[in-house]
Amino acid sequence: MSQGKKLLKNEVSEIKTQQDYESVMSQIERLITKGNGSINSDDLALYSNLAKSAQKYENAVYSIDEPQTLEGLLEWKMFELKIKQKELAKRIHVSDAKLSLVLSGKQKPDALMLKSIHQELKIDGNVLLSVL
Repeated sequence: MSQGKKLLKNEVSEIKTQQDYESVMSQIERLITKGNGSINSDDLALYSNLAKSAQKYENAVYSIDEPQTLEGLLEWKMFELKIKQKELAKRIHVSDAKLSLVLSGKQKPDALMLKSIHQELKIDGNVLLSVL
């Protein structure tokens, strides 16, 4: 697919370079701008294949490491759940003040708090122990 080779209908090669990725993304954009009214089944199949190829490349190149601290893990979970600190405190049955102290690193979580994080946020106990 390198050196500007155009893809034909459902022919999608593995993305190996950033240039390949940009080419695929421009083809995806072209298909999107076509609109629902003028897109046919071949276009849909091509779009699906292009998107899968782009996703595979993105997963390989743009990976995000898991948080290495309890604070990072809780912040990541708040982002994932789209909740604020106050809502997180309510969910894990601790006061806002206690959660704030834990998130700032000024206080260590107790066993009850860790148990609640495990149960309410569905975070594996081994993951919790590894970030402490």
